[in-house]
Amino acid sequence: MELTSSRIITIGRAAENDLVIDNSFISKHHCRILIDEARNATLEDLNSLNGTFVNGTRITRQLITPQDIVMLGTSYKLYSSMWTSNRPSPQPEALGYKQILNIGRDTTNDIVIKNIRVSRQHAQLSKSVSGWQIKDLNSSNGTYVNGRKVSQSMITAQDDVVVGGVPLDLISIFQGQKQDWDATLNLTARNIRFSVPGKTIVEDINLCLKPGQFIGLIGPSGCGKTTLMMMLNGYLKPVSGSVSISGVSLYHNLQSFQGQMGYVPQDDIIHRELKVRESLYFTSQLRLGIRISESERQSQIDKILQTLGMSSASETLIGTPEKKGISGGQRKRVNMAQELITEPQFYFLDEPTSGLDPRSDRDVMQLLADLSARGHLVLLTTHNINTTNFKLFSHLIVMTSGGKLAYYGPSSQVLDYFGIKEPEDIFDVVAHTESQNLKNKYQQSPLYAQYSNPDHPLMPDADPKSISPQPKDVLHQYKTLCKRTLIVKLRDTFSTAVLLLQAPIIGIFTYLVFKDNGSIAALSFVLVIATIWLGCSNSAREIVTEQSIFKREQKASLSVSAYLWSKITILSMLCILQCLVLSFFGSITGDIAFLPLWAALSLISISSLAIGLVISAVVKTSETAMALVPLTLIPQVILGGLIVPFSQIPDAVKVLAGFMLSRWSFELILTMDEANSLVTENLGFNTSNMGLDLLLIVIMGVFFITLTHIFLKKRAR
Repeated sequence: MELTSSRIITIGRAAENDLVIDNSFISKHHCRILIDEARNATLEDLNSLNGTFVNGTRITRQLITPQDIVMLGTSYKLYSSMWTSNRPSPQPEALGYKQILNIGRDTTNDIVIKNIRVSRQHAQLSKSVSGWQIKDLNSSNGTYVNGRKVSQSMITAQDDVVVGGVPLDLISIFQGQKQDWDATLNLTARNIRFSVPGKTIVEDINLCLKPGQFIGLIGPSGCGKTTLMMMLNGYLKPVSGSVSISGVSLYHNLQSFQGQMGYVPQDDIIHRELKVRESLYFTSQLRLGIRISESERQSQIDKILQTLGMSSASETLIGTPEKKGISGGQRKRVNMAQELITEPQFYFLDEPTSGLDPRSDRDVMQLLADLSARGHLVLLTTHNINTTNFKLFSHLIVMTSGGKLAYYGPSSQVLDYFGIKEPEDIFDVVAHTESQNLKNKYQQSPLYAQYSNPDHPLMPDADPKSISPQPKDVLHQYKTLCKRTLIVKLRDTFSTAVLLLQAPIIGIFTYLVFKDNGSIAALSFVLVIATIWLGCSNSAREIVTEQSIFKREQKASLSVSAYLWSKITILSMLCILQCLVLSFFGSITGDIAFLPLWAALSLISISSLAIGLVISAVVKTSETAMALVPLTLIPQVILGGLIVPFSQIPDAVKVLAGFMLSRWSFELILTMDEANSLVTENLGFNTSNMGLDLLLIVIMGVFFITLTHIFLKKRAR
């Protein structure tokens, strides 16, 4: 039925419109607003290319109110004054007349970006006869132009400018339009494909995702759901195709967009020895550092806990199988909360309700629906597509075998689209229909042009070689990681007790065996081997047991150096304490000077813990790591110079022994006391080698630390 109107406002790029928008995203005759005598406004799309959206949903015609968010395409927001005032007018509070525009989180800025990663006073745009220039105002997360971090730079409308993970639409700014910069973000995938030799996992998929959508990603096992999600969130680069945020390449600007992507894997990747609030506090310290004040940090954590319904459990231990803490559903929420710290616009979850009881499942799904209602894009993979959960989704992505796209559109239309009555029947349709036919059907439907939108214009990609890595507050992260690691160790009482008891047990047996034996060479060798064993066993599981946590935090700008040195610091404290005990028993057993022995064993132990860290950084399971520790120790025992005196080892084997930490450590302990000169020479060692021994032990430690760093960097990729 035709609307009787007393006033019509036409909007588009053509000069004859009431509101002319000179923007390539806007069609010549994009839409119109029809206002009746009762001042009710109806928005009507005029078959525009990039669409007209109300509250994130593309519309053809819809009644609108001042509370609605109206977007033309993805780059222009209409303010309610367009249809509530007596006459059409340009956007209020226009920016165009200003020569200087301030950008930041504070509401006093000309361009306000309400994101925790944006500094209060982040950057400044200034106009001169030469053009526009952007200047960074010593922001915490930097200002990026075409993937490169800049202090100041001349810019044009064709440049990619990203502030705090939010790309700026320079065309809109230069034309004087004021926008809600978070609301205008969109995530576009164009022809993305992922394959391995002999198999295509995801095949040429196009998507356009927008804030406010709650999207379920479903399909049979092995159809590429998780792979597609990982490509969309930047964890996995497609073989071909591109993913962009508001036209800016995601893969060429990963550092710029850190914090805009929140990814929650299926497993609960959290330290269970921490309390709920502590877990969020350390995540905030690592990701946001000193960019926000402590009061602001605590306020943000309180807000997240309240949003997730976890305020009452904030001081409760997350818990382990040995120490019960919060419930399984609450652990899922804490896992989700880690990603909310940086206030991401795009939120991805892999099977977030797996393993939960029906009530917890429903609670988590409702929580995610509420997040999307606050303006986040929430996309999750799931196999649980029951009627209750189905009603919560705003949109659905259905994949079929071979990684093909069978449907993307409103969840309210999917049953009619597939000709079914229950959402569970989607799996039957997918299972019994040729995947290519499903793909062809979707590409020929109006939904494909409306939601997949393969012709959505993109800005040119930046040169990936020009990207500058975002600087990290390494010292602050190091301090935070040291504190967290120490708390985790102290609360893991059983494992820590086992480690601490090893040294006194070895010391007691050493005392009982060697007290009246008098063999200083055998005693020294046992102390060296025990020290190497303790160092390796202390660290062999340290990295591999939290590899998932490391990968997650590294994607959120964790410094590998800060992580590694925090491990070395805390483990070195443990090693030094163990060596204190060993040195005590060594001194009372063999009349060896206590302090020099403690210093030497501590140095040896720290170098040996570096060997354990290499093992931990290479293997995939903690069981494999502990199995490799004895294998590492065997050549140290055989080639150490006591079982077969060093003087009797064949020359070729002596070269091999030179790579053993035990060979130089054994010589060092013996040469510390001149009284052992004869024993030292009989074994084939040099009594004047103390300086060389110390140097080589240090060099070995540095070498293994460097090797660990290299393997950690590879693990992080």
